[in-house]
Amino acid sequence: MAETVLYEEALNAMHAALDAAGCVVREFHETAEHAQSAFCDYNAALRQSLAQYHSVRHKDFDKMFKNAVEAQKRCETELSLSVCQFLSEQTELSQEVLRELTSLPKVEQAQHARRVAEVAALTKKFVELQHKRREELLQLFRDFRAEQEAFSAQLRTCIAKAKELRLKDLKAMFEKFQRDSEERIRQTQARRREVAEMLQRFKLQRLKHSKTVHHVRENA
Repeated sequence: MAETVLYEEALNAMHAALDAAGCVVREFHETAEHAQSAFCDYNAALRQSLAQYHSVRHKDFDKMFKNAVEAQKRCETELSLSVCQFLSEQTELSQEVLRELTSLPKVEQAQHARRVAEVAALTKKFVELQHKRREELLQLFRDFRAEQEAFSAQLRTCIAKAKELRLKDLKAMFEKFQRDSEERIRQTQARRREVAEMLQRFKLQRLKHSKTVHHVRENA
């Protein structure tokens, strides 16, 4: 009975992992497409407004906007790398759960109840981890989109006030956007390193546990 429940829980965990992967990938693409579309639209509109009033030279504006677009693309690349890391985690942990499940029929009767409990604990850990990481990435996308929308609002203000816009104000706005983008990149990279270290610790724990189980079997 306990084993049947375990298989059901593991199956549900695999379905949840697939849903999480699909959700994360979908949200990433929507976030990236939204940001790229907004940048293209505001680039053309603001450039046209500045040309109308001759408040800022095209050369200066194009350089600033190019730097902002490059900063945005670097952020998108970091988000993409985080998504790839998440998918890799899902794959590795799913495979680990499946390996443990397939090993259960080979376990001796005396050890069976204990092994079922261990695999159940592993499955629970997998569910908790993938849920936490899914929410973490979705929040990362929400934060990125919020920053893009805030910058878009600033660009709309620039379009509305193009006649009185000064180069130094425009430059300060774009430089702040780049600084914020670079800070987000550093934070994202730092978090990926933390996750990689956490996953490595988990692997080492599983390896140690596997060796212990093997030793117990040999001496049973």
